Amino acid sequence: MPKITIKDNRCFLKDETSEGGILYKLDSLLSFKVQGAEFTYNFRIKKWNGYKHLLSKDLSFSYGLLERVKKFYKDNNIELEVIDERPEKTISKELNILPKLKKLNKTPYPFQSKILEDIKDYDRGIIKVATGGGKSLIAALMIASKNKQSVLYVIGKDLLYQFYNFFCSIFGENQVGIVGDGRCIIKKFNIVSIWSAGNSFGLKSKDILIEDEVDDEKIIEASKYDLIRNCIENSDVHVIDECHMSASSTFQTIFQNLIPKYLFGLSATPGPRSDGADLLVESILGGLIVNIPASTLIDAGHLVKPIIRFKTVPPLEEELPKNYQTIYSSYIVNNQIRNNMVLEAAENLISKGYQTLVLFNNIKHGKILSEIFDKHKVNYAILDGSNTIEEREKIKKQLTDQKLDCILVSRIFEIGVDLPQLSGLVISSGGKSTIRSLQRIGRVIRKHPGKKFAAIIDFNDQAEFLKKHSKARYKAYSSEEGFDVTFPKVK
Repeated sequence: MPKITIKDNRCFLKDETSEGGILYKLDSLLSFKVQGAEFTYNFRIKKWNGYKHLLSKDLSFSYGLLERVKKFYKDNNIELEVIDERPEKTISKELNILPKLKKLNKTPYPFQSKILEDIKDYDRGIIKVATGGGKSLIAALMIASKNKQSVLYVIGKDLLYQFYNFFCSIFGENQVGIVGDGRCIIKKFNIVSIWSAGNSFGLKSKDILIEDEVDDEKIIEASKYDLIRNCIENSDVHVIDECHMSASSTFQTIFQNLIPKYLFGLSATPGPRSDGADLLVESILGGLIVNIPASTLIDAGHLVKPIIRFKTVPPLEEELPKNYQTIYSSYIVNNQIRNNMVLEAAENLISKGYQTLVLFNNIKHGKILSEIFDKHKVNYAILDGSNTIEEREKIKKQLTDQKLDCILVSRIFEIGVDLPQLSGLVISSGGKSTIRSLQRIGRVIRKHPGKKFAAIIDFNDQAEFLKKHSKARYKAYSSEEGFDVTFPKVK
């Protein structure tokens, strides 16, 4: 009988005879095609087949894949023994934060409280909660329930300070640490930038997703790296915000250096990923254990319904080369007709009383749109990854105080930023990612007094690559039952 022994983060398969090609099938199950592999040196010269195999030569695999492997053996009618050799977990008394939350007018909704019940029999897993479902509060409830030294990993300066300030209001500053943007204060409950954590383990690059804009953070002194590593290695509870990003080599490296007692991921869009790396995320976190879609929160009145309309951009008269970057630059960044359509969409939303967010992809495009908005005297501000946290907070306050009608923002606002007064969105950046598409919609559907629904304008582009990307975004939006989406027919 085959046996699986669990040790720390790894599972070891033993006594497998490989009859009927079972190991070949298992290896295929635990493999995926790497996006862009065909362009690599190893593929072209070394004859690599382009697949990443998560079953090692010693027949070990990450603990997060255990349930997948158990199901595989069950489906193949093979009896399997699982032996857990990890030390028994010690249970701490739950920290009751409900009185504090009540004082802060943050009493959990029933669905938020139920999550603690749903995960009590798990030591890791993915918790899918639609944007606006209160992931900050859910993370605090989870960490309080375990009441052990904890690390909450975040991406970007806005989320770093947003979580830190929220946790301080609940647990107190003497209990909450912050690691990121040049700061390194270690306490019991720590909010940690994934970039700073990666740097402490020797990584230098920011590699979350291809084409991501760098969200500039102040570098932490190297003398603090031992403190950061010790904090991560000695924490029992680990929570990853925006956990769909954990396929990155940054977090894969961090994961190799920790032995968590509990490891959970939070995301509104845990998958599927367009790069096919869902298996990497699962290898760290395991499978989906909670699923609260946007439609559920819309029906319950916690989110507003998004009304999404696509506007068709005419094709360019000149013939474009068969190169994605050149097409993107010509058709989206430098296309005067399309940029004027972005302006028109924003002005139309503003005229109807929507505080409007315009998302762009790169700095050059942002500057071009800014010049157009200046020329037409739009009451707006612009932000990108180079802005300090103080500059960002100043503009957020201006928006909250209704001193701005519109903000032009780069990708730094695609994830996690809490500005519920935003009710209009213009997506000027294009793109094909399902995850990004839904994250963007999440920026404007949070509940706010007087806000009945959110209005979103996207573009049906008529150029090679981009036409398919527009349809991919439409498909992503349409996958959510609570979204009202219309896509134009083009002759």
